[in-house]
Amino acid sequence: MKMGKLLKILAVLLLVADVARAGVTLRDVDFVTALQKEFVEQGRDENVELEFFGGQTSYMFDDAQKAKILISGLDIDDEQGRFLAKAEIFADGKLVETTSLSGRFFVLGDVFVPAVEISKGELISEDKLELASVRLNRLKEDVVVEKEKLVGMQARKTLKAGKIINDREIGPYIIIKKGALVTSMYKSKGLLITAQAVALSDGAKGQTIELENTKSKKRFWAKVVDAETVEIVVEE
Repeated sequence: MKMGKLLKILAVLLLVADVARAGVTLRDVDFVTALQKEFVEQGRDENVELEFFGGQTSYMFDDAQKAKILISGLDIDDEQGRFLAKAEIFADGKLVETTSLSGRFFVLGDVFVPAVEISKGELISEDKLELASVRLNRLKEDVVVEKEKLVGMQARKTLKAGKIINDREIGPYIIIKKGALVTSMYKSKGLLITAQAVALSDGAKGQTIELENTKSKKRFWAKVVDAETVEIVVEE
């Protein structure tokens, strides 16, 4: 019985010793954090993503209780999107290692993307969008990422959740379909004339479309007012 208790006490002591010797580990994420702070110190308040391709970014100090990374000499090349820096590693207040870091940086920005899958023909509403952080250098000229330019538009194809939208995938929300029977109206000096007409093309609110009078068969152009009405506007 005494031997069993002794073994248990010994096991506990060994476990405590192992914990005491656990030390401190520095990883990529620690160097990224230190470099991001240095970017800010240099007046670069953009949110940046970093990729290393030079320098050591992993350390293990068995006997240390704490470790710190000090970045100096940060050189930023905006044209190439690259950086160089010197990292000094302190363990328990003492300088123990130095390394030269190099890599690429990417400026991040928040853009609006679908929060859920949006089906073809569906109206894009604010609750179907969310912010996503992306590398700004990957944004092409044909993308649409502003909320005010997306809300109220119609999906021309199925839009995947989280995927950036380009301008070919959306368009004005169609409220009058080609072939639809609508009421055309003409206003002039207190006079209102209405007639039935057939839409010869799809139309969104505010768009001008071609129509055909159901009786005279004459074709004319009018502006879409709502899903059932168009207004003939004569330029003076």
